[in-house]
Amino acid sequence: MAADSGFADPDDEDLHPAWDDTPDETDADLGARRPRLGQARSPGRADATEDLPRLLDPLCAATDALARLDARAAAAAGPVREGLLARLAWLEAAGCLAHAHAWAHPLDLALRERGLAASTALAAVGAPQQTLPQTFAAAGNPSAWADPPLDELAAGDAAIAEALALARALRRLLAQSGATAVGTATALATTLQRLGASMADPAGFATWWNGVVSPVRRRPRFGAPDRQGAAPALPPLLAAAHTAQSWMAAGLTHAPTPAQALLLAAALLARAGATRAVALPVWAAYPALGFGDRDALPSLRSDAANRLIGWGQPVSWELAFLQLVADSARMGLRELDRLEATAETGRGLAAQADKRSRLPDVIDALLRAPVLTPNALARKLRIAPQTATALLRDLQAREMVREVTGRGRFRAFAV
Repeated sequence: MAADSGFADPDDEDLHPAWDDTPDETDADLGARRPRLGQARSPGRADATEDLPRLLDPLCAATDALARLDARAAAAAGPVREGLLARLAWLEAAGCLAHAHAWAHPLDLALRERGLAASTALAAVGAPQQTLPQTFAAAGNPSAWADPPLDELAAGDAAIAEALALARALRRLLAQSGATAVGTATALATTLQRLGASMADPAGFATWWNGVVSPVRRRPRFGAPDRQGAAPALPPLLAAAHTAQSWMAAGLTHAPTPAQALLLAAALLARAGATRAVALPVWAAYPALGFGDRDALPSLRSDAANRLIGWGQPVSWELAFLQLVADSARMGLRELDRLEATAETGRGLAAQADKRSRLPDVIDALLRAPVLTPNALARKLRIAPQTATALLRDLQAREMVREVTGRGRFRAFAV
């Protein structure tokens, strides 16, 4: 017979090659076995896998950029690593503010955190540069901001407070990974409350969070048996995107915000061990690429989408998320390059200085902190404030630092 001899009738629809039943290893890794013709998709995973062919390239790019940033940050010198993580937190906060239609420079947020910038209400009396000096420094017509509506001023201060809370939450995630990265669901719920999430049912949140975390497990070692019948885990970044989307639709709080959703995505990645030295960067690239309603997850501007994805192509949440992660991670790598170059320049200056000079300590402090005041430097090095001011002015003359407040008194410096 033809079947026994190995020469099957090609027109016989009941026969198909044996390898057709073997799952493709790429699909298995991504948790998305392509259904055979006429076979229905799994309803529980359709939202995360139906766009999978279009997600492969951006998923690889985002994973590569994030892994490079995480590995280089972990290997960087202590002052550079600490300074990078602090600056990344402020970049994320500034990008989140841009999505809320309240633009602010990352350095202005760092100044606000240290109490060196006034409330946005001060702009109503014609002093915007004292409110956000770095933000208004690039404005072509700062006087146009002199009389903004009072309701917008109140909303601006509220948005800045949320951005500061987000930066603090991201920094608490740093240097943590694995099951202890986030702690209990109760601790995470407390963090979300600082971002405005008022949950009427904490137990419901714990159930939802545990349901999100449990499918995200470490892949077994090669050759190790996996649980029989268990659905393949999504790649960490796609699982994080799904978590953010799930939070926005879960109904666990009256007004879920994108900042809360993406903080949960960062927490999930840290808990899964996908990031070890950095927190998930998403918002940093938003001012260059992002667009969307302030109450919804971010998308891409049409020009950015046409350039990155192709003209006229639909932009799903997963696509926008992966593109934002990839570009934000690349921004982090460029910031790391800048800090390492500054550290190298500082080592050259320190080598030429007297052995009793405190210049190496000053450079160390400048690398660690996004903004540094003479008084803070004096307390850190236990020197006189006048000496600290003179050291910072010397580095400013060498163009290693710049003054960022625009004031004559209560000044602050940044590399």
